Amino acid sequence: MFRAREDEGSCARASARYDDRQFEAVYRREAPKLLSFLKRRIWIEEDRHDLVQEAFTRLVASRSTAASSNPGAYLQGIVRHLLADRVRAWAKAQSFDPVVYSAGKDIAGPDAIAEINDMRERYRRAVESLPPRTKEVYLLHRAEELGYRQIAEQLDISIRTVEWHVAEAIVRIGKSIGNAHG
Repeated sequence: MFRAREDEGSCARASARYDDRQFEAVYRREAPKLLSFLKRRIWIEEDRHDLVQEAFTRLVASRSTAASSNPGAYLQGIVRHLLADRVRAWAKAQSFDPVVYSAGKDIAGPDAIAEINDMRERYRRAVESLPPRTKEVYLLHRAEELGYRQIAEQLDISIRTVEWHVAEAIVRIGKSIGNAHG
């Protein structure tokens, strides 16, 4: 079911929350869709499989009702976030310093830069369109890197409510980016 031996252990533990048949059905239905989506965005096949594996691990570990009620949309949201994280990490690692460029260091071409900027803009618009409280919780988690407990204490809400807002944000952003991309 999963491609690497070390992946089987983590997913087997995580899938204890799911009935094995139910989990396998979701995997068989959604993994090819996710891999197809990623094929247009990531050249290295192993990296695509790693992102899908990570998405399923997060799905199974999630306590969110969105994860169990609509696993396909939830997985899409996770994959889009993982992809956005990769883009942000890559962009941070790149130097657009003209001195470095003139020294002959490879940087992204105009097409790649345009694609990254387009993805950033779609992501920014999707986050801006979130309901205020969901946006606040999501940004505390993603931008400020606060844990669920810290957010719950800071906003005087339950951890469950924090989980719901983060899951809701992921689903909404995923749908928004998906619709914007066509």
